[in-house]
Amino acid sequence: MADLVKAFRPYVTWANARGAWPDMIFSTRVRFARNLEGFPFPNRAEPRQLAEIRRLALAAARESGLFARGHFLKIEALGQLEKRFLVERHHVSHALAASVLPSGAAVSNDEDLSVMVNEEDHLRLQCLNSGFAIEEAFRAALKLDEALGRALPFAYGAKFGFLTACPTNTGTGMRVSCLAHLPALSRLGQMPQVLESLSHLGVTARGIYGEGTYVLGDFYQISNATCLGRSEEDFCQNMDRVIRNLIRQEIAARELMLKGPMKLKTEDAVYRALGLLRHARSLSYEEFMQNISLARMGAAMGWDIGVDFSTFNQITLLMQPAHLQAAAGRPLPPEARDAFRADYLRKKLA
Repeated sequence: MADLVKAFRPYVTWANARGAWPDMIFSTRVRFARNLEGFPFPNRAEPRQLAEIRRLALAAARESGLFARGHFLKIEALGQLEKRFLVERHHVSHALAASVLPSGAAVSNDEDLSVMVNEEDHLRLQCLNSGFAIEEAFRAALKLDEALGRALPFAYGAKFGFLTACPTNTGTGMRVSCLAHLPALSRLGQMPQVLESLSHLGVTARGIYGEGTYVLGDFYQISNATCLGRSEEDFCQNMDRVIRNLIRQEIAARELMLKGPMKLKTEDAVYRALGLLRHARSLSYEEFMQNISLARMGAAMGWDIGVDFSTFNQITLLMQPAHLQAAAGRPLPPEARDAFRADYLRKKLA
């Protein structure tokens, strides 16, 4: 665990709150699903075939020039805490972390680019950017896709486009997603209607770690639900419109929470949460996320919280279970982890 964690920077570039709307959009991700011609999809491939796919993919990543001083990992060789650390950094999925067959990942030195090997598809190529930055993330992910495509024969059909293990990814193979913080909409009970309207627009909302995960701290991963029938640029433009509309709705909800008797109730909740974060002696991850969401909302409303959004982002990552144990330098049982989290957080907020 120590060797892997030391290889990664403690400060995460894609969480530096330098993009647009940092109070609402934590990060933007663009991901391409790709498979190699001549090999079965991962769920049907033999271990020797998966090992060869990994060899080819990691070699192509190295030769692309986009992963100088990067990290090249064999997932099945890592320990559970190391895998969890990579999930928390959003470099690998829960599904890839659970794999015991030959699989891998390449992560750039700045951690903005990564490649998952032998998850649901042979390759998942992604770019992570800070804030609301769909165009920038798309261009960077496309550059990675083109670089690896020159070295690897991607499976492509004239009728359907890029061929993938799951039909919902066939076509462009592209997912555009923004990790959005929507506390006012959540607390006013408006999220069910918002989520229903998103589904009519071909957009889906998932938890903080993506598919199959639950919502924590009012963070929703908003992404296109299908990859077929439009160009990559069209999908980007549609997601841009959707996210801008969500931002407008969240602003309206926050303004409503600042009117009449709701203002005092909101302000009290925000400063109670801040007090707990600054003074608690034991803090579960779920409790941390609930209260950091309120404190973050207060900062977005212009109140004197004493914490900037880059710090909010960084501590949101650092308080995750595997990151905490990395900071402690040892595995921690839940009770000790909650005490360490409270102590570590107090120092970060001092």
